[in-house]
This record gives sequence, C-alpha cells and structure tokens, in this order.
Amino acid sequence: MQPVTIKTIAEKLGLSIATVSRALKDSYEISAATREKVKQAALEMGYQPNVNASGLRAGSSKTIAVMVPEVENHFFSQVISGIESVAREYDYHVLIYLTHEDPKKEEAFVHLLGNGRADGLLISVTHNRDGYAHLNRMASAGFPMVLFDRLVEEVAVPHVCTNNEAISFEATSLLYQRGAKKTAFLGLDADLFITRTRLAGYKKAVEQFDPGAAPLVFAGTGKPELDLPRLKNFLHKYQPDALFGASESMALLLYELGSQEKFHIPDDYQLISFTNLSAVPFLNPSLTAIIQPAFEIGKEAAELLFKVIKKKKIYSAEQKRELPSAIRLAASIRAPSS
Repeated sequence: MQPVTIKTIAEKLGLSIATVSRALKDSYEISAATREKVKQAALEMGYQPNVNASGLRAGSSKTIAVMVPEVENHFFSQVISGIESVAREYDYHVLIYLTHEDPKKEEAFVHLLGNGRADGLLISVTHNRDGYAHLNRMASAGFPMVLFDRLVEEVAVPHVCTNNEAISFEATSLLYQRGAKKTAFLGLDADLFITRTRLAGYKKAVEQFDPGAAPLVFAGTGKPELDLPRLKNFLHKYQPDALFGASESMALLLYELGSQEKFHIPDDYQLISFTNLSAVPFLNPSLTAIIQPAFEIGKEAAELLFKVIKKKKIYSAEQKRELPSAIRLAASIRAPSS
C-alpha cells in the first residue's frame, strides 16, 4: 500500500499541493472551510507527516505540546505546572491542547504536531474505542512522546502514573476498617486505564473484607444532570453504607445529592475519593482524599520527554515511572472504634 502524501490529498480534493500543505500547517492564507476539509481528508486517508523531514527543515521549535482532556480538573492543572517548571529549565515553551474527551480532536491535534510545531508530546489520552493507531504512527516515525496518568498498553512509549491499584486497595480497606459493611465504587468510563486499575484495587479489598460479595459499581457519564438521578437510584437499589470515589467529580456528586436528599456523610455514607481539589478541607464534612503527586508527575513526564528529545532515541517500554499517592484523612469517614 502506497503511503498517503500531500500530493495524494491534493489530487483527491482537486487542490494544489501548496494549498494542502498550507492548510495542514493551519495557515491563515487558506480559508477556514478549506483548512477543515483538508484536515478531515488527511484524517480519513491516514495521512502521516514525515516528522523527521519536517524537523530537519525547521530545526528545533523549542516547544513541547501537552494534550489533556480538561483543565478544570485540578489534577491536570497541577501536572501542567510541573511540566512548565521543567520546560523553563530547558528554555522551552509549552503548547496546551484540550481534547474535551473527544477522540477525533485528539487524532486531529496529533496529526498537526507532525508538521514541526513541537519537538515532543506529553499526553493523557481520551478514551478511543477505535484504538490509538494515530499515536503509534507518530511513535514509529520517531516523534518523542510520553504518556502520563491515562495510559494505553498498546502504545509502547515511556509513561508516568501513580500507584492506582495499590492506593485504591488501601483506601477501600480503610472504609471497611472504619466500620463499613457494604462498599460501592463510583467511577467513570470502565475502559479507561485509571478506572480499570482503581476498580481492580477496590475489588481486591471487597474480596478480602467481604468474601463472596458482588462488587457494586456505579459508572458515571461525567454529566451531573444525568448522573445525579442515576446515583440516587443506585443508592436506593443497592443500599451501600460506604463509597469509594475513583474520580473527584463522582465524589462531589454525593455531596450534592446529600443536600437534596438530606442524608449525612459519614453517618449514612462514608466517603473516600481521589481528588487534588484545593477546597477539599472546606467541604462539609471535609473529604478524606487520595492525593496524587500531580506536580511531580508533570515534572517526571517532562524530564523523560526531554531525555528522549536530547538523545533522539526512541523508547524502551521499560521506561515506566510510578509515583505513590497518599491518603489524607478527614471527616468524611468515621473515626476508628475504640
């Protein structure tokens, strides 16, 4: 199969090679409609820029790209701060791309990076049911890349994460040790790496403290207007007395539902959750939190990326860094029995 080139795209669309080239580089000499048409065709045809050739022409851009699903989540904003602290040491700029959990946006952004606008990519992936061929193409072409937090096993590049499974086991165990009889899991997309690993830790604790019990799993959509009534029904149906939040947004739903339904944390429901929200101590009651080392994850991921950029050497799958999270106790779980 012949590789797709700029000429191939130009012939398909009936445009000049120069127009296609400028459109792929987001040139404002080309209309927005034409730029969008060219990018969509490039995506559908599987066009992959020659990152090595473009790098030779342009030299170093002194820029690295960071791709995240969102910045409202305090974890990602802290990761970006860690990345920027390292980038400054190398005299690099940081270019932020927000995918908004849209795999098509992620694919389009990744394709854009092949034109030399960045020297490397740090990415926390969005869930893509079609797979991650776009990332593997970039890695195969020699484009420096490091994954962080949300990982995909089929992309063999360096990655940085936290000890999701171990800390989830520890947190769920703590709920049982503080008197919980039936603990439920509050998570998001079950196919996400962080959801799978955190769910595995939760299940191990259930097996240990409540042998034979079926895990109780609530899978949120990330949309509060949909998840609030679903969570209310879930609690009424299964009647857990403790909840382990695999994400900050799921834990905050319980507080909102409590204000509506007039139940109390931790008397009715004990709660512990992953969160890097700075306002956690001011919640009523304050939330027992699993704090991820977000700033340090950003620093480690950036250092790994600059190592790859400097050595111009493609990855070893063993280049994995796992940093420990920590539990900060607060009033959302019961005091230990005397």
